[in-house]
Amino acid sequence: MIYDYRLHGVMGEIEYFAYVFGPEAKNSLFHEEALGMIRFFSRGNEFTLETEKLHYKGTGGHFCEYMFGVEKPLKDMLKREVRNRLIMFGAIHTPEGGITFTDNIEGSETLSDLFMHGNAVKNYFFFVSSDIKEPYHQRQQNILGSVGKFLKRTPLVSENRDTDLILELYKSLNEPESTILLFSLIHKGNEKFYNAYSESYRTSREVSGRDAIRIANLAVEQNIDYYQQERMKIDIMYRHPENKAIVDEYHDILISNYSSETLSPSESARLRRLKMLRIRNNIPSLLFEALDNLLLGGKELEDEELPEYLKEARAIMENIFFRDPLLKSHIIKEDIVKLIYAKHRSYLNGDREFERILLDIGKTCDEYSKKHGDFSLLEDFSAIVSYFDRYDHVQATVSQIAFMENYRIKEETLRSLFENHKVFNKLREGLFNDIFIGWLFQNRYLTSFGRRKIILLSEGLGKIITGDMSIADLMEKLNQVTHEERSYKLAYSVIKENIRGIYSQLDSPGIRDEIRKMVEKEITKMGNITEIPEHIFRMAIIDLKKEHFYMETLLPQIIAKRDSHLREDFFANSGLDRFHIETLERLYAEEHHIPLETIESIR
Repeated sequence: MIYDYRLHGVMGEIEYFAYVFGPEAKNSLFHEEALGMIRFFSRGNEFTLETEKLHYKGTGGHFCEYMFGVEKPLKDMLKREVRNRLIMFGAIHTPEGGITFTDNIEGSETLSDLFMHGNAVKNYFFFVSSDIKEPYHQRQQNILGSVGKFLKRTPLVSENRDTDLILELYKSLNEPESTILLFSLIHKGNEKFYNAYSESYRTSREVSGRDAIRIANLAVEQNIDYYQQERMKIDIMYRHPENKAIVDEYHDILISNYSSETLSPSESARLRRLKMLRIRNNIPSLLFEALDNLLLGGKELEDEELPEYLKEARAIMENIFFRDPLLKSHIIKEDIVKLIYAKHRSYLNGDREFERILLDIGKTCDEYSKKHGDFSLLEDFSAIVSYFDRYDHVQATVSQIAFMENYRIKEETLRSLFENHKVFNKLREGLFNDIFIGWLFQNRYLTSFGRRKIILLSEGLGKIITGDMSIADLMEKLNQVTHEERSYKLAYSVIKENIRGIYSQLDSPGIRDEIRKMVEKEITKMGNITEIPEHIFRMAIIDLKKEHFYMETLLPQIIAKRDSHLREDFFANSGLDRFHIETLERLYAEEHHIPLETIESIR
């Protein structure tokens, strides 16, 4: 027994396939041809295809895969699993949003309208041929109840598996004695354009150069109007796996919040993040605008009272909740640098908001993992947090090197910094210096010794990479500066303690020799430093003279005139330790009964 067969033909610009499946397949479909026309008929069902239009009559309907430009009812928008549009003959929409069936199961349509308002490449018509006798409106309603869910959700349409499609359609109908007639109509010109553009776009997500010219010429050759070209391009862009992940995730967020009056700050941040990815991936904005118009409406996006960089950080971290692994890995790889900059900015601002966001995300991941038994989110979150742990470790170490006077650097410390230097610069060249080195030079409390150590550290790590310096060499150089700093502090304090009232005589060689002997005598008693290098001794003398000049001459003028610019000019040119001078300013204010508010006003 013949259960199915296929007819294949061409009518003008349309290539068609006629499929028959059922126990009476051999005797169920008949056809007649004339110039510019072919007519199929079976038990009261008719389907006529002409060069410019088609005509149908019978029990069944029209369906196609959704693409941009195909009107999608809200009910279909709310269900992600709905892939295809289905229109039953004789069915009309009611004002309440439902469907009512009539006995008017006959109609016609131009082929240009069919491929303009339906799928641009391929559309289907199906008929149920049977001996069942009942009113058309009732018959249509029963057919919809049997096959509607299957036709709207099946992936076989997009996969072009027409033989499997008619078989599954027959099974869904669940009428063993009935026969299914399926007509597949393909617009040959649109198909050529679609395939050419898709092939060119697939590899680099753009079409340019010779390909663009070739495809433009193809559109002219096939007489494809601009709108039809654009909707096919948009469909191709949407179907690219990376783009589809972004659009689908955007759709899902809107769907999950459809019944809410507002979107939470968390969801708002994720939507904005996806829109940023739209721009990066050059995804047509029309796809997002269509979703916004149908699903967002006048809904307001809630904003947290957070700076923009923290809102963006929250959005990026929440991307680990994206279900599509392709989208997830794409975002984590590209945006981890932004998260590090956000953490760094939060660190410089001295706020804890970044850590609070991190805690919130971590708590949500933990709750999700326990509820669903899926620990992949925690793993993704931990991968992000590992960079923050590295940041905290490096920031603490570099700050100690820069600001702690007696911090002795060990080889394992530098080895750890070197490894982290490679990790951060692998994310972005120069990132290590940007977040751990550069900001220190803007810190007003960085001393001249701290500056020397940071410059040595930055240059030394680079030289270790090129092989021009070893970790041991760098450690020795840094500890030498630390030793000089300790020597300077000791010389400075001993000299200051013993020269009160003779600042004007410090330029005298005799006085300086006496002071040097005094310093050497004192350090011999202490035993931790054997000698003070000459250049360190001279530096201490010069700085003490600068300090004396500031405290005795400049500071009174600055206070009297509230001249903070003069004060800053002195610090910029003197190189003195700002923290030490500010301590002396407070002592000066107490000694001269000057309100501390006055001192604060000049800073």
